[in-house]
Amino acid sequence: MKTDTPLDVDTSADPASVSTLLADYLHTQRETILDGQITVETHDDPDSVSDMVIASRRARSALSAHRRTVHTEPEVRRVIEELRWFGITVGAAHELRTQSARLHAAVDVLRPRYVRGPVPARITEYFGERTRLAWLAARDLLGSPRFPAMIEDLMAEERLLRSGIVMGIDDVDNAVVLRALLDRVRSRRRAVESTGEEDARDAAVHALRKAIRRTRYYLESVHDLAPSRTAQACDGLGVVQDLLGEHQDAVVAKHHLIQITREAENAGESTFTYGLLLQREIDRTTRYSEELPSAYWRSLRDARVMADVHAKD
Repeated sequence: MKTDTPLDVDTSADPASVSTLLADYLHTQRETILDGQITVETHDDPDSVSDMVIASRRARSALSAHRRTVHTEPEVRRVIEELRWFGITVGAAHELRTQSARLHAAVDVLRPRYVRGPVPARITEYFGERTRLAWLAARDLLGSPRFPAMIEDLMAEERLLRSGIVMGIDDVDNAVVLRALLDRVRSRRRAVESTGEEDARDAAVHALRKAIRRTRYYLESVHDLAPSRTAQACDGLGVVQDLLGEHQDAVVAKHHLIQITREAENAGESTFTYGLLLQREIDRTTRYSEELPSAYWRSLRDARVMADVHAKD
């Protein structure tokens, strides 16, 4: 792959190919997933899966960044889809538990007169069974033949990448790949700005978050091509990714609260407290949306420089 000296590549030695760097990155994520499996077997705890879920996202995002390869290689597409399925299924119980803790903490800081009805018990009941079923599904997945098959597919992809025969990886300039990723980010940012309806805007912000995440994890995978600039760019992207993650957590909390409110209504309970909690989550999404423009420009500066993107949006 052609590299440009503005990407601060060390020219004193031949840099590794992108295929090799990607293979190394996938290997690291695969090892993290396998370590996570051991941790789950030891602790049997939904909170033990967070590292392996993030590893599956990193591997999926790094592969997905190579659009030409994804379009021409069915096996790569299949690995990406398996990683997506894995992350969603294994991470569901942990996400439910995190949301439960979030809402319980929100109730705990309310003045007693604002807590009407059996609110903590209702929240516990709502999340308890859902978390249990989601964790059973995660454990079933990790014990099924599909999990080792996914690991074997990742190992096979690593071998193919090291051999240099995966099309579309080493014959595309790094800056071209990064520009395409940033085009995707800009397109999704415009969608956020042009959307006014609450649910549609929430979905647009989440789509922007995923585009930022893919860009960040792609840069992580090619870190050795330009170590210092890549580290700076990833740090910047991480800041806006965290902000968008806070927004998504509030969005998910809103949807859970709406469902909990329905269940409380059906049981003849007061829904006053859930209304307060819902408004707080709405206020959070509004605040995060207001912080997004300045965070966006600051956070993407180094990535834009790396891709030599100078045109105004």
